[in-house]
Amino acid sequence: MEPDRPLSPLTWHRGPRSQFNLDHDHGLYALFLRNGAELKGITPGEEGLLYIGLAANRKGLKGRCHFNASTRNHSPRKSLAVLLMEKLTLEPVLVVKPASRNTWSLAPASEQRLTAWMLENLELAPYHCSYPEPLETELIGRFAPPLNLSYSPRRVRGLAGVA
Repeated sequence: MEPDRPLSPLTWHRGPRSQFNLDHDHGLYALFLRNGAELKGITPGEEGLLYIGLAANRKGLKGRCHFNASTRNHSPRKSLAVLLMEKLTLEPVLVVKPASRNTWSLAPASEQRLTAWMLENLELAPYHCSYPEPLETELIGRFAPPLNLSYSPRRVRGLAGVA
C-alpha cells in the first residue's frame, strides 16, 4: 500500500480469473461486474464493484476467490445463486449438518453453470497483504459493495431501527 493514497479496490489490478495465478498468501480480493454484464436486482458500486472478501486462512487467496468453488461455503456465490436462480435454472440442494444449522448449496450441474456465468461476467482484483482483517472491515464500510452482507453500512443502517 502506498502511504500517499488510501487503499482502494478500484486501483487494484483486475481482470478475468484466468489472468491470476493465485497462491496461499493472505490478502483481500474484490469481485467486479464486467462492463456490459448485468445482474438483475443489483446496482453495482463504483466501476462495477460487487464484493470485497477476506483471504486469511491457510488456503489464502487461492481458496477464497469463489471461482470453481462450492456455493455451500461462500457468501458471494450464494448471493449470486439466488439472484441468478431462474435465469440459469439453478437447482438448490439441502446440506444437512448434524452438529450445526443446515444450509444449502447447488447441485453439481448448477455449480458448473454458476461458475461459467461468473467466469464470463465477473472480474477479480486480488490484493496481497499479511494482515487483511482490519482492511476488509474498513473497505466494506467505505465502499459498501452490494453483495457484502457483513460490515456494510447499508446493513447497519437497516438494523438500527430494529428493537
